[in-house]
Amino acid sequence: MKPHTILLRAPGEIDPASRSRAASTAGAPAILQRSDDDFVDAVLEDLRSGAGRAGLAASLATTRADGVLKLFQPVQRQFHVALLEAVCDAPGAPRIDPARIESAGMVLRRIRPSGTAREGWMRATGRLRGWVAIDAETERNDRHDPLPANRLARKAVGPPALARELATFAARAPGALLAEHVIPLFLAPPDVCADAGKTLYYGIVPTTSSDLSEAPGEMPEGFGAGSAAFRDHLVAPLAGAAMSLPGAGSPVMQSWRDHADIPPGTPGHDPLVSKFMLMLRQLAIEFDAFGESAVSRAVSAELETIVLPMVLQPGEAIPRTVTAGTFLRACVPLLLERRRLEEEEIAAYQDAGIPMLLASDPTQTPQSWPAPEMPASWPARDAAATARLLAALSAALGERFKTVKGRAGRFDVAGARYQIRAFLRVKPECGCPTRTIWSDYSEPFTIAPWYEGSGAPPVQVPLPDATDRNLLKSLKPNVAFVVPPALNNLLAGSADDLAKGKGEASSTPDLQWICAFSIPIITICAFIVLNIFLSLFDLIFRWLLFVKICIPFPKIGGGNGGGGS
Repeated sequence: MKPHTILLRAPGEIDPASRSRAASTAGAPAILQRSDDDFVDAVLEDLRSGAGRAGLAASLATTRADGVLKLFQPVQRQFHVALLEAVCDAPGAPRIDPARIESAGMVLRRIRPSGTAREGWMRATGRLRGWVAIDAETERNDRHDPLPANRLARKAVGPPALARELATFAARAPGALLAEHVIPLFLAPPDVCADAGKTLYYGIVPTTSSDLSEAPGEMPEGFGAGSAAFRDHLVAPLAGAAMSLPGAGSPVMQSWRDHADIPPGTPGHDPLVSKFMLMLRQLAIEFDAFGESAVSRAVSAELETIVLPMVLQPGEAIPRTVTAGTFLRACVPLLLERRRLEEEEIAAYQDAGIPMLLASDPTQTPQSWPAPEMPASWPARDAAATARLLAALSAALGERFKTVKGRAGRFDVAGARYQIRAFLRVKPECGCPTRTIWSDYSEPFTIAPWYEGSGAPPVQVPLPDATDRNLLKSLKPNVAFVVPPALNNLLAGSADDLAKGKGEASSTPDLQWICAFSIPIITICAFIVLNIFLSLFDLIFRWLLFVKICIPFPKIGGGNGGGGS
């Protein structure tokens, strides 16, 4: 006999959309949003009766952002429960006998920004691979199992020797050993299922995780070498445009670093200096163009193909040139590291063809030092040369991103969209092997950042009365800091010296200090400082209306507080 088809879907009383769905089609899990402490017990109790299940419809997650469902994190005191029922695809949709079910679970998949594919959180050969694309064949295969052992076992058919060969051959296929993270689905207690007359499953939808993949984080899509966003981010010369250079024919000045931060329209602002400094910062900091990695050397090699003309100095008749890579590398110590070139560096740059001039500054001692001579201009480049530089810069930025980003986390992409999908593994029956039955995908959802309000009441932190001397005496120190001598000497000096950055060496360098404080008093100080800065920054952000709400209420246990006659 052929077993009936099993359908996994949200209970009809909870999901209004299921009432209009054809009886012979699967459905998506219902996602509840709960803020009560014992939310699992409360949900299970409501599942017993039709009225209770209908009441759970009021708990469906409904918060939206730009039309997309939004779920919250546990730190926001909101929890999300997925609910499903397993029924037989037969007239009346009778419940499935739980004894027929071997196991159950859910997978949470991320939708790619392009919307053309989904990704699963995968492991393979003992390593956490992170988000890996789900291929189209897997999406279409209703019998696909998240665990490779189960998938390979279904391939091992026939005599033992043939079964082993088939399993070995199947294990060589791309992605054959990928194991997708499975979220547990729990069968409701037998008495709950009996009272409801349904086979009900529930699971907690994860919205936060400490998992980190073995692979580093990848640069998000849409910021590659060919994108308009990437080109617009670059200083014009790096995108192929020509540019005049500041102080052409003069030595590079250390003061340019400070001048570059002067806002436009302000006295002292020089647009050429600002643009040149921004280009140098982008190359050195964002793209690590002067580093030792392979991608850094590739950027440097492209910069070496850019020839900058020099200004003819008095008495010169033969034009001089210098390569952009070598010249910019010589500018880094002066303009970014705020130091002068060492004698060895000066000799090396002179050997590389970088002319040096004496730069002077009346505020510095000594008053002059060697600095690279500034070329006349940066030339425009053709499309092919520009494309090569853009490709090198994009590759360098990708590697830089991996270094700064570190290993990719499960939920570390802000605004990413996810879906959950549930499955059941049905025990072998009627001569058929173990089957995997899938529900539909849930509605796409995003996860709110931890700092966003969820509507839950704020956590209350009672503060002691700082004017009550008797109360203050009871606030004994309960945290201590071990302070090194130099820091203690700095803090023990005058406030004026501290504000000016002055500090003398400790006269007792072998002594450390331990300073104990009361955490409630620290909290009061932090509260006072917070209010001061909130008021100051309100002049800029105008945020007090939204971030601070103060309302009065009578003092509890302190008398009537009035001044009656």
